[in-house]
Amino acid sequence: MKVVHLRKSIPFALALSVFLSGVASAQVPPMPGVEVQTRGPIHEAFAEPAIEKQGPSPVIPKPPPAPINEVPSEFKPEGDQAQWIPGYWAWDDDRGDYVWVSGIWRVPPPNRQWVPGYWQQVEGGWQWISGYWQDMTSPTVDLLPPPPDPVQEAVPPQPDDDSCYVPGQWVYQENQYMWRPGYWARCQPGWVWTPPHYCWTPGGYMLVSGYWDYDFERRGLLFAPIAVDAQFARQPGWFYRPANVIDTAFLLGSLFINNRANRYFFGDYYDRGYAARGYVPWVDYRHHNNAYDPLLSYYHWRNRANPRWRKTCTVCTRRGATTPISVRRERCTNKSALQKGRQSRFRCINGKETKSSWNLSSLLMPSRFIRACNSGIN
Repeated sequence: MKVVHLRKSIPFALALSVFLSGVASAQVPPMPGVEVQTRGPIHEAFAEPAIEKQGPSPVIPKPPPAPINEVPSEFKPEGDQAQWIPGYWAWDDDRGDYVWVSGIWRVPPPNRQWVPGYWQQVEGGWQWISGYWQDMTSPTVDLLPPPPDPVQEAVPPQPDDDSCYVPGQWVYQENQYMWRPGYWARCQPGWVWTPPHYCWTPGGYMLVSGYWDYDFERRGLLFAPIAVDAQFARQPGWFYRPANVIDTAFLLGSLFINNRANRYFFGDYYDRGYAARGYVPWVDYRHHNNAYDPLLSYYHWRNRANPRWRKTCTVCTRRGATTPISVRRERCTNKSALQKGRQSRFRCINGKETKSSWNLSSLLMPSRFIRACNSGIN
């Protein structure tokens, strides 16, 4: 089964305004008790910010609900590499309540397995312990004392256009931390380097070694979070199947990092008040000192032929967009296009191409749209 991926075909400003205008609810039959969110946390198995030293997550006074009955989405990336990783509850400080971070189809990084996060009761409430990609060649985990703050090292000049900077890090050896300087490494097309980082746990800090991960387009399918009505979730036989896919091409135009929550967020977090609450545009976030987030370093390198990419991305993410813009044509990959080695610039409706104008109301791709594009198109 082939899954549609909307490619980056419009400027970031258009993508932002399209994203902020809401969910295409008219194209997806509403599920009882479910409200699809157009902003919120990104599943941490899909992407985690490269925070050198995670701090303890916030203590939430309200206990999380019991996990909902979630079943894997019927829409899956082609091939047998993708694994279904279930969703979990995350605190939404705007709502003052929990939202469900939908499960995802994920192609694991090579030689890695996902260790899911969990909620733990602590003094004063509940605290989230983040999940991580564990190295399958080193299954043992050592809990270490807190590492020092990163050294404010000077980043040397870039040797060439095909190099990405790997930040320095603290290494625990012989019962003490020693600083390992950063260095420039050769960029790899299609691969993002995730540097070593320390994850906080109640028992100490855990080192997650560095690894190569797929770029966003090849990681799998990321589904939108939802708000759940408890009275429906408790009904016998009720279940939730994720159906709204977040288009990763538009995602880069509205991506934020929150250090306090140790995770990525997507959507409208442009108001000045969000900055005071720890929300930072991904283009402004630095791993430490002058070392940018590795995700930004990779995409900046991948778009190196476009000298305006970084400027366009920065302006769009910082300013946001508040006026919905009508996108009259969208792109989807269909079977005929695949056979011809190109992409169609038309919408797929009932297995056929059409030039009819329509409004793409968000970066969420409804499952019905995916189903239409995957039906037999000759």
